[in-house]
Amino acid sequence: MKKFRYIFFAVLLAMMWLGINVYADEYDGLDFDYGSVLVQLKPQITDAVSMCSDPFEELNISDAKCIFGDDASSISLFSDKTEPIIYVLDLENPSRENVIDTIEKLKAMPNIEYAEPNYNVYEFSEPNDTYYQNGKQAVLDLIGAKKLWDFDIDCSDVTVGVMDSGIQTNHEDLIDNIWVNTREIVGDGIDNDGNGYIDDIYGWNCGDSNGDVSYVSNHGVHVAGIVSAVTDNSKGVASVARNAKIASIKIFNSSGKSTLSYIIEGINYAKKNDINIINCSFGGAGWGSTSVSIVKSAIEAVPDIFFAIAAGNIATSTPQADNDKVAVYPSQLTKDLDNVISVANTTSSDELSSTSHYGATSVDIAAPGTVIYSTIPTSSYGTMSGTSMATPMVASAVAVMRAVNPNISAKKIKETLCSSSDKLSALTGKVISGGRLNAYNAVKAIMPTPTPSPTATPTATLSPTATPTVKPTATPTTVPTPTATLSPTATPTVKPTATPTTVPTPTVTPSPTATPTVKPTATPTTVPTPTLSPTATPTAAPTVTPMPTVLMNNKIECGIKDNKLIVSLNFEEDDEVMYVAFRKGNELKKIVTPDIHNMTAEVDLSDTEYDSIDVYVWNGNMKPYAEVKQIEK
Repeated sequence: MKKFRYIFFAVLLAMMWLGINVYADEYDGLDFDYGSVLVQLKPQITDAVSMCSDPFEELNISDAKCIFGDDASSISLFSDKTEPIIYVLDLENPSRENVIDTIEKLKAMPNIEYAEPNYNVYEFSEPNDTYYQNGKQAVLDLIGAKKLWDFDIDCSDVTVGVMDSGIQTNHEDLIDNIWVNTREIVGDGIDNDGNGYIDDIYGWNCGDSNGDVSYVSNHGVHVAGIVSAVTDNSKGVASVARNAKIASIKIFNSSGKSTLSYIIEGINYAKKNDINIINCSFGGAGWGSTSVSIVKSAIEAVPDIFFAIAAGNIATSTPQADNDKVAVYPSQLTKDLDNVISVANTTSSDELSSTSHYGATSVDIAAPGTVIYSTIPTSSYGTMSGTSMATPMVASAVAVMRAVNPNISAKKIKETLCSSSDKLSALTGKVISGGRLNAYNAVKAIMPTPTPSPTATPTATLSPTATPTVKPTATPTTVPTPTATLSPTATPTVKPTATPTTVPTPTVTPSPTATPTVKPTATPTTVPTPTLSPTATPTAAPTVTPMPTVLMNNKIECGIKDNKLIVSLNFEEDDEVMYVAFRKGNELKKIVTPDIHNMTAEVDLSDTEYDSIDVYVWNGNMKPYAEVKQIEK
């Protein structure tokens, strides 16, 4: 007499060879976990799960867990209960393809009610910042910020260097996001961290060679707020990268002027302090070829730092808006360097701003930059317009990309920003990508897919390699570095269209924040999360056959004597299996599989709580040998 305990998963293994790809297209564009699958079992086989051990290896499932229903006792095969039993299966090799493949195999099995992706869900978080709530920052929704915030991505480990005119470090909407060099002791006049800069607490003032990064104009403060104003703090403005850190790399001195040397020193400061994104809302035309080469060399030497650079605004110094005809630097370096992206300015109606520079081969992408609300001194808010405002929109999106995937290359960032942009007719032939920034698309495109740990490869013992003879390298002739001073007309080409009117911070009584309703991003019905966890390998899988007609001549006789259930059969097969199910009311309390000897089985009823008993006799293929015998207490 064989004892069969692996009904469900034996059937599962028997069916796993049915590979079908007809379902793949139905999941295109949907957002789900790549490491798990949801499964709901049909009622007639739910019981078998609790009797199985560890059949997951063959299915490439590392773990499984019942997340709804009672895995231990709710065996609806032997009851009238309709409560669903739902599991989550963890895949051994997480990937989108494996999720779909596993679902296809499960759907082909007769014992599966549903097999679905484990859809991602997010809080529907809309920041309560004043100017976002009153609609003044509607352009953030235009670039997908609202959907991106639902991901709730922590950017606090990412720092953006704002290379500009300084910032207000104690601004009410910036203070919590200001980068602080914790290795330096304030005001002691010592280079505590040995990075070559004394008292560089919040960044570095390249023009005056000190740690005073306080603003000399509204421009840098406004740019900083676009990059990373504190978001969801019931005041001011919101930003795409809600909690990225801002380091001030001040390149305009107290006289409001800058030089190439300040820019290069600022790049060096970023390199020494692991700042790997720099916003450059400035530029100029008429740089000499040698000067261009010097700046290019500095940017090229830091390939991991990503530079978002303004394309420029029409002004008396650069009356030609087409950068393909009159080069504007450092924006023009995008043509040669993978870690530079050049940014044009679009309006809230997705038109190219009439003041924005463009270039079919020299400007990469556009972003909203017209009438942008942001921070200004002192702890106030106002609007500015220009490519200076569009550029930090891109830098902020890059901060989120770096938070999601810290190892992403600058080249990949640039390619992704361009390929994921929203294509606009107004930008066709005006920028390389033909598109306007979509921060949500860009971040979603680079979210890493979980991958299994690689199998260790044995390390080969290498034969000793002969030490090569090192030839001396000729010392190159040092070329003097030209002193290049930007003329006043070459100061940041992106200037506010008008002196911003200081908008007083309105007194806003924020509405109570409602508890977010968690819903899936995609519309499919989301089933709760499951995970199965057994432990032995089942025996060979039986062949699955349709349920046949009960053999009417076979009978089950039952009686209770001396607190024991005595079950007698008038037949004997080679592989019959007896299931005895105990129910109390509408709840299944226990199931046992007694051994059958001489067509008789006994079940001890001591300490067994029940109102009724059902007795089933099947074979290993789930074929009933007799009608179910029911006994009332």
